[in-house]
Formats: sequence, structure tokens, C-alpha cells
Amino acid sequence: MNPGNCPLCGGNNHCAAEKLTPGEETASLDCWCFHASIPKELLARIPAEQRGKACVCGSCVQSFLDGDNAPQ
Repeated sequence: MNPGNCPLCGGNNHCAAEKLTPGEETASLDCWCFHASIPKELLARIPAEQRGKACVCGSCVQSFLDGDNAPQ
């Protein structure tokens, strides 16, 4: 599993944490998901073995919010 890929659709999740260099402070980190509300129902769709290892992408979040219940 690549942590830079969404666990739902496999696309790029644009995770800012993936761009940190070794030793870089996470306090300076700003990611799109810090400003997004990700529904618990969508997070529950992440396979158990992938939870906490990769972020859901913005496209899957938006699709879910738009009423398309299938990941892209």
C-alpha cells in the first residue's frame, strides 16, 4: 500500500504529510484535509488493514458528499 494513494479509489490523495522530509516538524504541516469535514460513514469504508495508513482523497470525499456512494 502506497500512503500517497487513497485507500478507496487508489488515486493520489495529495497528502501533505507524504511530502515531509525526515526531521521536518509536523507543526508546519498544512494539508487540505485539515480544513475538510470527512464523513464518518466514508471513513468506515476504508478496509481495516489500511486504516490510519493513508488519507482518503478529496475526490472520494466530494463524490460521497454529492451523493455518489461509490468511490471513484
